[in-house]
Formats: sequence, structure tokens, C-alpha cells
Amino acid sequence: MARKPVRMCVRCQVTTEAPVVVATVHQNSGPGFTVYACRACAEHCPPQPDVLTALPPSQRSRGDQR
Repeated sequence: MARKPVRMCVRCQVTTEAPVVVATVHQNSGPGFTVYACRACAEHCPPQPDVLTALPPSQRSRGDQR
């Protein structure tokens, strides 16, 4: 039998057996991490922007590398 995932909610700090992914944090050095919330708090977490839309169009294109 598979073990249920248990994570702590980023908003209310209560552990939940039904975690919802609300963000993924990328880092320059080392592994990134995933941020979880309980179902009740997940709707209050702001949507995360697409990392590629944060870059200017000139940096999104791989054809313009130097």
C-alpha cells in the first residue's frame, strides 16, 4: 500500500494529507523545491508567473546567443 503524501501548508502551517502544489521555486545553486498548500488555502495563493514570460523577448530567443 502506498503511503499518502503529508506536507505542511505554506499559508496556515498545518500538515495535510491532500497537498496542492502552489509554486515551484528554482534556484541557481542546488535543487529547487516545491511549495504546497492545503485545499482550503490553495485558492488564496496567487498564481505563479511563467518564468519564460518574465524575460524580455530578446532573451527568450535562443537564436540570438553570443
